[in-house]
This record gives sequence, structure tokens and C-alpha cells, in this order.
Amino acid sequence: MTLLVWGTMTRWLSGLLGVATLLGADAATAAAPLHGRTALLEPRYALGRSVGSPTDGHLIGGSHLDDGSYIRSLSMYAGSDDRWGLGSLVAMIDRSARAVHRQFPDAILSVGHLSRRGGGDIDRHASHESGRDADLSFYIRGQTNHPLYSDHMVSFRGDGTAPSWPGAFFDDAKNWALISAIAQETHAHVTYIFVAAPLRARLLAYAAHIGAPLEVRNHAAELMVQPRGSLPHDDHFHVRIGCPTGMNACIELPTRPKALVAARASRHASPLASTKPLATPAAHRSTEPKAPEAPSAVPADAPEDDTSPAVTSAVLASPFDDVDGPAEPRASPRHREIQ
Repeated sequence: MTLLVWGTMTRWLSGLLGVATLLGADAATAAAPLHGRTALLEPRYALGRSVGSPTDGHLIGGSHLDDGSYIRSLSMYAGSDDRWGLGSLVAMIDRSARAVHRQFPDAILSVGHLSRRGGGDIDRHASHESGRDADLSFYIRGQTNHPLYSDHMVSFRGDGTAPSWPGAFFDDAKNWALISAIAQETHAHVTYIFVAAPLRARLLAYAAHIGAPLEVRNHAAELMVQPRGSLPHDDHFHVRIGCPTGMNACIELPTRPKALVAARASRHASPLASTKPLATPAAHRSTEPKAPEAPSAVPADAPEDDTSPAVTSAVLASPFDDVDGPAEPRASPRHREIQ
């Protein structure tokens, strides 16, 4: 009888210990840093291969970025399904959007173009050809901080207002949360976040105001840059990742026959295009403290671009971004407000 009671108690204690072990493991997982746990997401995505450069390349066997509760396609671009990229890029966007959504449950990231399924030329872009580029729309808020959504990308001034949408504001908190998540990415090597200089300064000033970690702010300052020879990117973030290790056919820097670059740029030219940093009009100039300047993305000894047709191929001296066309579509914009 004593042995029977002892055996029953032993089994009961063993079961209790097993439950405690499982609960402890779950707690440890929940407390683990985001970058440690999200590695489990990676098997969802095929890495694929990026061949060539962002401006002259193609994509083999990439992954598709799907819509979800925290991410959506801009309807202006949804019909083309240009939502393909290297698995590391797609997973990084997914992780970053999740991170913002956890911090702000009403946040939904609006996404434009990545690449075509097989890469190559994509309409209204000079890049996005090799699965390493993505256009992420800004988070937008209303006067009472509720989220606003549009069917297209919306331009913002340095003071956070939208010229085409009275009552819409650049959402500093959510946009910084996105940039912070991208800057802390450990699985994809982010090389650039193209964005207009006044918005870059605004984000860095906001990050300093809330006491964001200095190392995150410094890295974000290095990544964010306004592109030259293209629109200033005052209506979206253009994120680019580097060539993954061992992907030998991948070319890191943008390449393009110069005559073709000039032809495509002129074909899609817009009055907003400028080779100088975008100046904020005096009436809308921000009163926030000046943010630190990012290191130049162009080596000091880099030669000036030669746009002569005699130059058949070259590595561009500056990070040549996409030519996106007009910041606003010709059709009447349609905005949606979510309370």
C-alpha cells in the first residue's frame, strides 16, 4: 500500500514539474529579444537569388510579401503584384511591421512596390530590379491621432503636414518605430533608407526627444539619406538591403548604361525632382532642433557622373534610386479614414 501511494505521488510530482518547465520555457521565449525569436519566421520565406544590381538585374526564386492584419498593399499598386523580393528583405519588412503593430495595435503598414516575381524592369522605377528594394508608405495620423489611410503615397513637408491632404499629419511615433525596427535588423543587411532630408531630420529630432538609444539613432542617421538625381522621397521610405553573403552573382552598387539612365530619368521627370536637398518652405519650416547630418554616401574622391552617350556602362557615383514619377497620381486622390 505504501509503495502504491509513493508511486502515485511520484507521478503527480513529475507531471507538476513538467508543467512548470513548459511554463518557464514559454516565459523565457516571451521575454526574449525580438531578433532572437523572429528567426523562426525565416523558414516561411525562400531566400532566392539576386542577380545583377538594383538597377540592372533580376530575381530568382524570391518570396512574396502578403497582406495581413498589420500590413496592406496600396491599392494604387495592388494590381501589378510587384511584391516579390529576397526572403531576407520580405522577412525584414514583416518583422518590422509586426514590431510597430505590437507597440501601436492600430498600426497597419502600407506597402508599394518591391520587385516583379522574376525581377527586371518595373514601371516608374529605375531600380527595384533584383529583389533588394521596397517602398514603404509613411504612417499617417489625423488631428486626434487616429490612423489615416490612402490608396496612394502621400507627400509630407518637414513640418509634418501634407500639402494635398489638410488634416493629415506625418505620424512621428509610428514612423520612428518603423525606422528603429529596421535599424536594429539583424537578419537582413540594410544599406539605405532613402527619404527626404526634412523628414529625416524630423525623425531624428523626435527620436532624441523621446530618449531613443543613441546607438539606434546613430545607425538610423547613417541609413537614412535623400537620394540624388531622383525625387526627394517625401512620400515614402525606400529601403534597400545589401547582397547576402555568398551570393556571388549579386552586384552591390547600382549599375546602368548612363545613356539609358538619362533617358529613363527624363521620361519620368517631375518638377519635384532635384539634385539638391529638399528645402522646407519658410512658412512650414520646423522649429525642432537640428538633427545630425548623415555621413556622405559618396566617396570624397568619386568622379562626377558622365552622362555622355559614349559611356556605355559604369557604377554610378551616388546611390541612384528609383525615379518614381509624380508624387501624387493624376487622378483625384482617394483617402480613407479609420476611426
